[in-house]
Amino acid sequence: MADDDGDRDKLNGEVLGGCKLLKRINKGAMGVVYLAEQIDLKRRAAVKVLDSRFSSDKSYIERFEMEARAAARLSHPNIVRIYDSGQFGDIHYIVYEYIDGGTVQRLIKKRGALQPEESVEYAIQAANGLAAAAQANIIHRDIKPDNLMLTREGVLKIADFGLAKTMAPGQTAADPDLILGTPFYMSPEQAKGTPLDSRSDIYSLGVSMYYMIVGKVPFEADSVIGVLLKQISADRPDPCAVKPDIPSVLGSLIMRMMDKDPANRPQNPEELLRELETVRQILRPTPPPPSLAEISEVPEGERQNFRPLPASRINRLTRVEASTDVLTRIITSIHDDGGVRIDSDNPFPLNTVVEARFRDEGGDEEFSGLGLVRWTTDKAMGVTFVKVQPVNKKGDSLRLSGPMAIGALTSTPIHQRLLRLVYANAGQVMTIGRIAGSLGVGAKMAEEPLRIFERASMIKRHPDGRLEMLWPKDESLQREIVVWIEQHGMP
Repeated sequence: MADDDGDRDKLNGEVLGGCKLLKRINKGAMGVVYLAEQIDLKRRAAVKVLDSRFSSDKSYIERFEMEARAAARLSHPNIVRIYDSGQFGDIHYIVYEYIDGGTVQRLIKKRGALQPEESVEYAIQAANGLAAAAQANIIHRDIKPDNLMLTREGVLKIADFGLAKTMAPGQTAADPDLILGTPFYMSPEQAKGTPLDSRSDIYSLGVSMYYMIVGKVPFEADSVIGVLLKQISADRPDPCAVKPDIPSVLGSLIMRMMDKDPANRPQNPEELLRELETVRQILRPTPPPPSLAEISEVPEGERQNFRPLPASRINRLTRVEASTDVLTRIITSIHDDGGVRIDSDNPFPLNTVVEARFRDEGGDEEFSGLGLVRWTTDKAMGVTFVKVQPVNKKGDSLRLSGPMAIGALTSTPIHQRLLRLVYANAGQVMTIGRIAGSLGVGAKMAEEPLRIFERASMIKRHPDGRLEMLWPKDESLQREIVVWIEQHGMP
């Protein structure tokens, strides 16, 4: 294989571990990384090759192999996957997942400091990866922005386990004669060469977060020793004091992560995750409630989804004064659902909340429907009901059939979704939780529609509480359902 003055920079076109090396994409202290293609699988991969200067140095070879062993033990979406490792002649290599979006370090170099919300999202992903490593009793020992890689979709993956240390449960790691890592991101205990646990990685992630939102590291000096001494003894700077626009809740967490005493930091990645999730909830802007302006009038071409509700069946139609909260709940529950067409010489204005008292077709049972006016003309209006319930309470033993049933079974958007669900899953048994989830509502909101379907003999409750979807025996109802499905379709 080609070799140029002892380095590994001229391996383009060569094959290692079943991978054809295409081009060099990175060079570090220990070796070179190539973009490659796995020949058999026809997929991209990255191949790290140990620098020829270290090919006979047992300590470097051991660290190189340690990276492969440690990462190979971990299978997690936020950790770079190892595909293979090996040796060809004097060349030691690792084949791993190719990450196409660069690193957090490169992102900050290109864009500058990140927004607080963005840094928290990346930190949560990194903490998830550290949690998986901690569960396998692995300490990374070199968490830094350059080892936090990003896919083009924004998924963060921890890379470079070359300094990772595997411990027995309850054991701590220490290198009394050797300090390894990146000084700018190294924990005080790592700088002193004292025993480490996962809290050391939490410190390094805290420094990385500081760098993400401030744009520079917290400790700088003219020498490596100067940086290490500051890591050990200097007061940590408050990111909120450096950039006052940083939210205090985020600054406080970063300060805790960078505490000199491991006992004052989050004690493990799981605890850190919980705190990061809390910060994310605080920082995440609460969307404003939907406004009437966001409910556009239903286009004329879509009004065929509103079936007629003749005036002869309507006993009463009244306007309802609704609070902003009630109106908001109605608006958010409607989406693009259809409803009923009501002919009227004096239709209510668009977005008016109305209550209609009406009888089912072919029956004398009265229902009350609460809905919203979705469109109007001079002689009609379209209303989408969000709640329909019996008024005279004749009892759930009353059976519905034919046209009367199809009117009840499609009286609201939730009823319509449930009819489609029953139609598509006849013969299946489900829990109410699964049914409610399929409808996009809570279990309590699903109960009323379910009772109407029971009365139409399309749902049967089992003694254990499960619900069986049934195809009705009533042939007229079968025909009505088929016609309705053909007209309105499945979701």
